[in-house]
Amino acid sequence: MIYQILDFVTIFSYVSVSVRQEWWPPYGDFKVKCPYKKVDLSWFKGTLKPCRGIYHPVCGTDLVTYENPCILCVESLKSSGKIKFLRDGAC
Repeated sequence: MIYQILDFVTIFSYVSVSVRQEWWPPYGDFKVKCPYKKVDLSWFKGTLKPCRGIYHPVCGTDLVTYENPCILCVESLKSSGKIKFLRDGAC
């Protein structure tokens, strides 16, 4: 499990430099570039909470409120881009 998380961090870091992404949320002090168009994490069934301790609620297109954009990005990668950023704040 720990190796899967480290692999995810490596992939996320590499892809975030080399591909065009979208900023989530599009404004504000805390934003994430999510490479959902290039990275497929549908194989990953575990739970991953990047950016722990940061509470910046965002609403996904699945109408679920995520604790912060990092968690939304992981869910987007797990859904092969089906779940995306909808709006800032709770749903």
